[in-house]
Amino acid sequence: MFIEVVSAGPGCSICQKALKAVKQIAPEFPQIEIGELNVVDQFERLQQLNVFSAGAIVINGKTEFVSPPSQAKLRERVLELLRQEEAYPLT
Repeated sequence: MFIEVVSAGPGCSICQKALKAVKQIAPEFPQIEIGELNVVDQFERLQQLNVFSAGAIVINGKTEFVSPPSQAKLRERVLELLRQEEAYPLT
């Protein structure tokens, strides 16, 4: 599972809040990889994803949160997606 946080840079408190939430739940799920989508450097990709909010969270190429969620909501969504992957594995 690949989780990306839309980031405007290290000075963005909203971005840092989203990144912190992802990093805090990541140890619970060894299958998580974390990346950042910089709003300047990866603008075209963000346009394709239709994401224009710093702090948004993209999971496996799909926007799941447009603003930083609580750890509980993020954990719940990750669990749901992992269960779906297990039920319908990509072959």
